[in-house]
Amino acid sequence: MTKRFKRRDLILEKANLLFTERGFSDTSLANIADAVGIKRESLYYYYPGKYDLLYDIIEPQIINVMKNFDQITAQEEDIRKIIERGIYNHLEQFNSSYLHMALAIRKNSRKDVQQKFTRLYDMFKCYEDSWIKLIHEACGRGDIKSKTPPKMLVYSILGLCNSLSSWYRPDGDLSLDHVARYFTDIVLNGIDGA
Repeated sequence: MTKRFKRRDLILEKANLLFTERGFSDTSLANIADAVGIKRESLYYYYPGKYDLLYDIIEPQIINVMKNFDQITAQEEDIRKIIERGIYNHLEQFNSSYLHMALAIRKNSRKDVQQKFTRLYDMFKCYEDSWIKLIHEACGRGDIKSKTPPKMLVYSILGLCNSLSSWYRPDGDLSLDHVARYFTDIVLNGIDGA
């Protein structure tokens, strides 16, 4: 790997950390440059703005979530196992707070930035549609017996997973594995544990 790509990876790593800790709006390019140990002007060589950094952080996450979900659905036949592994995949691969940031940026920024982030939104919509198709087919086969429309079930699953951004702390009492198990139990067994 060339020095340029190593530096770029370090910039993305530090920006990811700062965006997660401080939030996107409270992190400046100067903060990122300081964390990397370079001058802010040098950062422009790699990234002209924070939006470009955020995009390069989010895009691989969405791609990985989708790719892994496709593998899960190809490997598993048991809908309960697919849901369980799908939830774990989502929690492990995707920082959902970035989705909220991307949506805000898409609505409140320059046209070229909006277009870039619209691509991310479209990718996430495709992922959501994969879940809807899966749940719809499972309901049609009778593998899921629920009066709730498949779309609402998917919105519930993904909403639960995305809620992590508002409360989860990696150094807290619960590991992602624990959270994934609890979320799976809620989705598959409901609050009565039936």
